[in-house]
Amino acid sequence: MRPTFAAHTPPDGSERWHDLIEHLQDVATGSQCNAEKFGAGLLGKYAGLWHDLGKYNPKFQDYLQKCHAARQLKQKPPREKVPHAIHGAMLASDLKIAPLSFLIAGHHAGLPNQRHLKSRLKYRDDYDIIKSHAEKELDNLKPAEDLRSYFKCFSSDKVAADLFLRLIFSCLIDADRLDTEKFVNPEQYQRRETRANAVTIEQLWEVFERKQKSFVSGSSFKESISQVNLVRAEVYDKCIESARSAPGVFRLCVPTGGGKTRSGLAFALKHAHQYKKDRVIFAVPYTSIIEQTVKVYREEIFEELDDVAVLEHHSATQREQKLSDESRQQIETDENVQDYWIQAKLATQNWNAKLIVTTTVQLFESLLSHKPSKCRKLHNVVNTVIVLDEVQTLPIGLLSPILSVLKELVDRYHVTVVLCTATQPALEGNTPYFKDGFAEDSVEDIIQPALATQHFKALRRVRYEIPQQGETWTWKQLAQDMKPNPAVLVVLNTRRDAVAVLDALDIPSDYTTEPIEERVVRSLQESSTLHLSTLLCGKHRQAVLTEVKRRLKAGEPCQLISTQVIEAGVDLDFPVVYRAMGPLDRIVQAAGRCNREGTLPQGRVVIFEPAEGSQPKGDYCKAMQKAKELLQSPDFTEKQLHEPNIFQRYFQGLYPLTANTAGELDSKGIQKLRQSWNFRDVGEKFKLIEDNTVPVIIQYDAVVKARLQEIVRRGIWSEDRALLQPYIVNLPNKVFKELQDQEVLTQVKPELDLWQWTGNYDPIRGFPLEQADQDVLYDPLFLVQ
Repeated sequence: MRPTFAAHTPPDGSERWHDLIEHLQDVATGSQCNAEKFGAGLLGKYAGLWHDLGKYNPKFQDYLQKCHAARQLKQKPPREKVPHAIHGAMLASDLKIAPLSFLIAGHHAGLPNQRHLKSRLKYRDDYDIIKSHAEKELDNLKPAEDLRSYFKCFSSDKVAADLFLRLIFSCLIDADRLDTEKFVNPEQYQRRETRANAVTIEQLWEVFERKQKSFVSGSSFKESISQVNLVRAEVYDKCIESARSAPGVFRLCVPTGGGKTRSGLAFALKHAHQYKKDRVIFAVPYTSIIEQTVKVYREEIFEELDDVAVLEHHSATQREQKLSDESRQQIETDENVQDYWIQAKLATQNWNAKLIVTTTVQLFESLLSHKPSKCRKLHNVVNTVIVLDEVQTLPIGLLSPILSVLKELVDRYHVTVVLCTATQPALEGNTPYFKDGFAEDSVEDIIQPALATQHFKALRRVRYEIPQQGETWTWKQLAQDMKPNPAVLVVLNTRRDAVAVLDALDIPSDYTTEPIEERVVRSLQESSTLHLSTLLCGKHRQAVLTEVKRRLKAGEPCQLISTQVIEAGVDLDFPVVYRAMGPLDRIVQAAGRCNREGTLPQGRVVIFEPAEGSQPKGDYCKAMQKAKELLQSPDFTEKQLHEPNIFQRYFQGLYPLTANTAGELDSKGIQKLRQSWNFRDVGEKFKLIEDNTVPVIIQYDAVVKARLQEIVRRGIWSEDRALLQPYIVNLPNKVFKELQDQEVLTQVKPELDLWQWTGNYDPIRGFPLEQADQDVLYDPLFLVQ
C-alpha cells in the first residue's frame, strides 16, 4: 500500500513504498548519531529531518508515481524537474539557522556557493503547501532550542566554521545514503554493516603486537642482527613509548630503511587503542607505497583477519563525472532508485572501517570537496589517528589550507596527526608569511632529534657522487657508465626520460599479438634490463618488482630503469643507484634503495644532470632548482646529506619566506573562499593534481578479461572496482580525448564510463609512449583520488 507521502518508489519486484516520515525520522536519527561524535548532534538531527521536506510537494509525489509506472512498463522515467532539496533549506533559513541551508540544499547536487544559495532560496513556489503538509505530518518539525548557539564559537572564524559545516554535511549524506540503501538493497546494507563491525581496534592491536613479537623472535631476524635491525628495533620501541602521549601532532623522522611502515602502524594502533580512537587512517602519496603497504598489512600482519582488516581506498577506476547543470538537476530529482546513479552511490565508500589505507589526494580533496560522494566519509575522520606518510610531498601551493584543516581536526575533532618521513619538511612556524604552520611547541618528536641524527649516522650506507656545476650527461653516456654494474637502479624525472634510456640501451620493443601476460613473463626471463613506471599497469609493476627482488636476492644481473615510483615504500637493495638531478628529498629517497640492508661497506649513489630529456613543471621544477643550488653551493659537503637537519634548511629555502611570495602557500586563494563559504569554488579549485587523468584498463591477463565480460553482461558491481584496480593505466585527459575516437580505446559498456585499451602494449615499456604524447609525461606525485 502506498503511503500518502513517499520518499522512494518500490524496488524492483516489490510494491513496498518508502514512507517519507519513516525516511526523515531515520535519517535524522542516523545523522544525529554521526554528529554527536563532535558535539553537533542536534544540528545533524534537524539537517536529516529537513533534508527531504520538498517531497511533501504533491507534484513530487505525482512524479514518483510516474516513475513507478514507467518502471513497471519498462520505460524510461519522466525527465520533468521537481526540485525537493531547496525547501528544507528554506525552512532552516526562515528559522534563522542559515548555515544548515547549505547542507540541505546541497545534499544531492553538492554544497553551493553563497551567492548561488541565496538565489535559490528566492524560489518560493510550492513552499507554503509543502510546509503545511510537513507541519501536519511531523510533530518535531521545529527545534525546541535555539540551534544558533552551536555557531557562536565560530563567529570570528568562518574558516573553522567551513570545516564544521562540511562534517555535519557528511553526517547527513551518509545517513541519507545508508537509509536509502537499507530500503533499496537490504542485502548490500547488511554486507556493509557486517564488514564495518568485523574487527575492532583492540583486535587489530592484539594481532599486530603478537605478530611483531613473533617477527622479532624469528630466526631470520635474529640471524641478521645488523645496524639496520638495531635501528629498526629502537624506532619501534620509541613508537610504542610515544603512543602513550596525549593526542596531538607527532613527527616520526626515520632514515630510509628504518622500519617506518611497521613502526608507524605500531604507534597508530597503540595510540588508537589507548585513547579509544575510532580508526586509523594511513594517507600515502605514491602508487608504489599504497600497493606495498596494503600488501604488508594484509599478507604479513593481518592475514588471519582476511580482507576485513584493511580498507584500501583509492578510486583510480572511478572517473569523476563531468556533469552539465541540466544533468546535475536531473540527478537531484531522479528518484528511480534502481538507476545507474544510485548504483554508483552504493559503490562509494564511507570509511566505516578500523584501518584505512588511502591516498593523500583522497584525504585532502575529500576534506575540502563540495561533492556529496566525496564528503560522505568525513564524519568518520573525527576521533582518528591520521598518519601522513611521505609528508614532504604535500604541494607547496596548498600548504596553508592543508595545515589549517589539520590543525582544526586536532584542536576540535579529537584527531591525532603523525607527520611521517625520512625527509621532514619545515611545517612549524607562526609568522606573517607562514601563519598556518603548526605552533613551534605543538609537535612532539617520536624520535628525539639527537637520536634521529644517530640513526641517520648509523644507517649511512652510501656515498653520494655530486656533479660539478655545468657537468651534464647524455643518455648514451649514462648507458655507458652503467655497463660495468651488473645490478643497478636508474631513477629519472619523467616517463619520457625512462623510455629514452631504454632506447639508449638498445632494448627492443615487442608489439606482437601474443597475450600481454605471456610476453611479460618471457621478457622477465630473457631481458637483464627492466622498466618501472606508471606506463605499466599495477599488475605488471608488481611482476617487475617481484622479479627484481628475486634477481637481487640471487645475485643475478638486473638493470632497472625507473621513474619516481620506486623512490618511496619500495623495499629494494641495489649496490649502485643513478639519480637524475631532482628535489633533494627525492634524491635521498632514491638513495634509500641503495645498500638498503647495509650488507656492503658502502653503496654508490650517482647524481647526474641530464643533458637532454624533460623535467616536470611547477613545484617539482622549483624544488629541483633549489636542490641543485644547495648541492652546488660552496659550503655544501657530501656529509650533510646524511644529517636530518639538512632538510630543514632545504625546505625553509624552498617555502616562501617573504611577503611578495607568501601567496604561494595558498596559490589558489582557498582560505579566502572558505572564509566566504563558497564551497563549490573551494572544491573545484583545491586539486592536488592539476591535470587529472582518466583510468584505462589494460587487458593484461585472463582474470581481467573474464571480469570485463561479466561487467558487459550484468553491469558493474562495487567489488569490481577493487579487482580492476591493478589493471589500470592513467592517461592525461587531453590524451584520453584524443584517443577516444580510435579503435584502440573503447568503452567496456556504452552506459558505463569505463574504458579499456586494445592497442599495443610492450612487455618492458608498457603503454606506448607515442600514444600518450604530450609536452611532459611524468609520473604524478600523487594518486588520482
